[in-house]
Amino acid sequence: MKNFKCLMPSFMVCALGACSPVKDVKKEVVTAPLSNITQSQLDVLAQELNIEYQPLSNVETNCPDKAGKVVKHCYSATIEITSPINVLVNEWQINYSQVYPAYAAESEQLSLVHLNGDIHQISPKANFSGFKANQALTVQLWIASTVITESELMPNYWLSADQLTPAVIESTKTRLDAETQLEIQPYINWQTPIEKRIKSAPSDINAYASAQWLYDHNADTDLTSEHIPFAIIPTPKSIKVSDESKRLVLESGIDVSLTSINITEIDAALDRLAKLGVTQQKQGKQFSVSVDNALVSEAESYLLTINDQGITIIAADNAGAFYGVQSVAGLLTLSTLSVPYVEIKDQPHYKYRGQHLDVGRNFHDKAMVLRLIEQMAAYKLNKLHMHLAEDEGWRIELPSLPELTEIGGKRCMSLTDKHCLQPQLGGAGASERDGYYSTEDYIEILTYAKRHHIQVIPSLDMPGHSRAAVKAMEARYQRFIEQENEVEATRYLLSDFNDTTKYRSIQNYNDNTLNVCMESTYSFVDRVLDDLISLHQQAEHPLQLYHIGADETAGAWLESPQCQALINDKSNEVHDAKHLGAHFIERVANMIVAKGIAVGGWNDGLGETNVKQMPEDVYSYIWGTLPGGAHQQVSEQARRGWKVVLSIPDVFYFDFPYEVDPKERGYNWASRRVDTRNIFNFMPDNLPINAEFRLDTLGKTYAIDDTVQKNDEGDITHQPMPNNYHVAGIQGQLWSETVRSEQQAEYMIFPRLLAFAEKAWHSPNWHVPYNYKGARYDKDSHVFTKELQTVRDQQWQLFSNTIAQKELIKLDALNVFYRVPTIGAKVIDGKLHLNSSLSGLPLEYQTEDGTWHGYLQPVAVSLPVNVRARSADGKRAGRSLTVN
Repeated sequence: MKNFKCLMPSFMVCALGACSPVKDVKKEVVTAPLSNITQSQLDVLAQELNIEYQPLSNVETNCPDKAGKVVKHCYSATIEITSPINVLVNEWQINYSQVYPAYAAESEQLSLVHLNGDIHQISPKANFSGFKANQALTVQLWIASTVITESELMPNYWLSADQLTPAVIESTKTRLDAETQLEIQPYINWQTPIEKRIKSAPSDINAYASAQWLYDHNADTDLTSEHIPFAIIPTPKSIKVSDESKRLVLESGIDVSLTSINITEIDAALDRLAKLGVTQQKQGKQFSVSVDNALVSEAESYLLTINDQGITIIAADNAGAFYGVQSVAGLLTLSTLSVPYVEIKDQPHYKYRGQHLDVGRNFHDKAMVLRLIEQMAAYKLNKLHMHLAEDEGWRIELPSLPELTEIGGKRCMSLTDKHCLQPQLGGAGASERDGYYSTEDYIEILTYAKRHHIQVIPSLDMPGHSRAAVKAMEARYQRFIEQENEVEATRYLLSDFNDTTKYRSIQNYNDNTLNVCMESTYSFVDRVLDDLISLHQQAEHPLQLYHIGADETAGAWLESPQCQALINDKSNEVHDAKHLGAHFIERVANMIVAKGIAVGGWNDGLGETNVKQMPEDVYSYIWGTLPGGAHQQVSEQARRGWKVVLSIPDVFYFDFPYEVDPKERGYNWASRRVDTRNIFNFMPDNLPINAEFRLDTLGKTYAIDDTVQKNDEGDITHQPMPNNYHVAGIQGQLWSETVRSEQQAEYMIFPRLLAFAEKAWHSPNWHVPYNYKGARYDKDSHVFTKELQTVRDQQWQLFSNTIAQKELIKLDALNVFYRVPTIGAKVIDGKLHLNSSLSGLPLEYQTEDGTWHGYLQPVAVSLPVNVRARSADGKRAGRSLTVN
């Protein structure tokens, strides 16, 4: 039955299970009654149905009303479903993921509804007459938002029916391009010009990152290589080249000697050197490492000297020694296995230098986490924030609560959540995108991180973003109720079954929030913390900081009898429903601190709390946008006496696209372009001044007023940061809604992580200090002078060449799947000119016969022509663009 063909003459056309003679297939009107779909029919349809998703416009102005209200502009698309043969079946559903819910749909024979989270369902209407051979059934939908990148259009639609085993529709699966190894989504068929596809609103003026636009954008980055032997990322505080003509060749290896330090403190850095070709040998060059805080006092600092006698590192502590060894690896030129004669004095700008990894939405395996730890340490980052639980998954095994991973560790093609979670975010049939870290896995990650001087900060987001935990504990409840053990059933229950509250979270769930009024919720939190503490103890990696999440709770609990009872109880501080979230954060924060652990959380949830009810040792992670007032949030939480970590999405969310291009992966609600240069240019110590040269999501300039602000009553609503206050550090984020594989995760992180590490470790001479008196900034304020801009751009040119000609070669050697940039191209005086944001990568153009040619200088070509870069080792192609 693979191709719906019966073994009979060609004038016969087959329905599943029967064949009928027809004269003209295209004019055939099927009048036979429909029957309920069978398992074999479902399986064949899943193989043979063709689904085509056609985005129409992001700036549709002829939009249906939403709940009686006018929608000024919206996103519209059509879904076409085609069968190659007449199929007279009913009682089926096609389910699929679409991040932003459709608020209206229109079809002659099909119904489309939003269910929960991102899951939508297409089903036949009462007048459905069956699938007609090669005749598309179409449903048009409208969304009160935008869909700009293809990665927001999830794969793996699945066909289901009551009592049957569901199956993923083959035509909605992705595949990998053989040359780029990037995901291709064949079910997407854009129907509109690029200008409509990239707009987030009618007033959006962002330019598409075409080859011509990129050429102009890259125009000030030229190829240069004289500095490469002496270059190191991140830039040291001080570096002096003692003899430019000399190199210490390490082909014979290194002979390591230690003073006041154990080899275990630097062995991970020595392992990196070995992987790059420099091994430990008795006949090798002298390599002396010592800890002496009388000579070097600042934490994590070191002195590095390379000369005729060999390599000498003197550090303030074990971490400083480790970073000194990493700097040797950073200086190493792989082609010659040599390092220059230099004297380096170095210490970090920030104490907190973090990278966040979301494995809740889509799981990323242990091997990828270990590779990330290696590269974080190589570039001197020291905090790994692991986002281990989300609505879509619970990714760490806790011995006391096995249901968390038995139920919450996998998604399946079911909407019941009884044995697994719903397959949100295109997770149907994609078991490789699920899983969890066993206790042994997590201990190994902790041990590996400790070897690399990285602190692991676990996060199990609460009270929102907790659907996986909620459903797992409901399954646990059901198991013990069936055993007639109500005490155990309710011990860790997170749901009030009598709660009739109707709400939708930011991610459109109606059932993803812990009930903060139930004592069993706090028993659950306490049990989770104790299990985490135990795992960290076993790894000899103490749990020092726990991130509770505490963001994005949306109207839950209002009709919960448990919460009404708590509010009515006058013996506590909770007197209305709007403070329930703060009550949870305050209580849990104090539970954490009572266990000897510092507490962290996102600034929006923490900002709702009463500072008098909170512990003193709090890390507030700021995820507000620059145009949206991130500087105000920093100042407000700094005045609470908290440690602030900048997680600014405009520049530090690595799940955003590199360029304004639908082919680039990621969300875009805070920034349309986060390329490596965008991060390099950012000034984290002075958020307001970034308004002088950055753009908002519409591609427009904006202003930031950091002076004292008052409301009509004379109350101060904003004031600059307290005098001499400095943020604790910065953190890059990789959220994984659109990141479904380890390669995609590395593509989004690298090479942006290198520019982020530069910001975290080094404060350059072109940074403008923060004005504690307050000031107003916009494109015309010019506090960031042209002279400083020139210095910045000169340093970027050196930095980008170092990435392309030195660091990417190392990433290739260590099997890191970084992004190969799309390149600029323009025809000038009849010849094709190419350039790249990362100068020094191999560039190519394609001639009419399909052959790719290496580009060395401007060349005459016939248009259109395709252009692309290759990886530093030449083995992998980047995504191509066309020049017309």
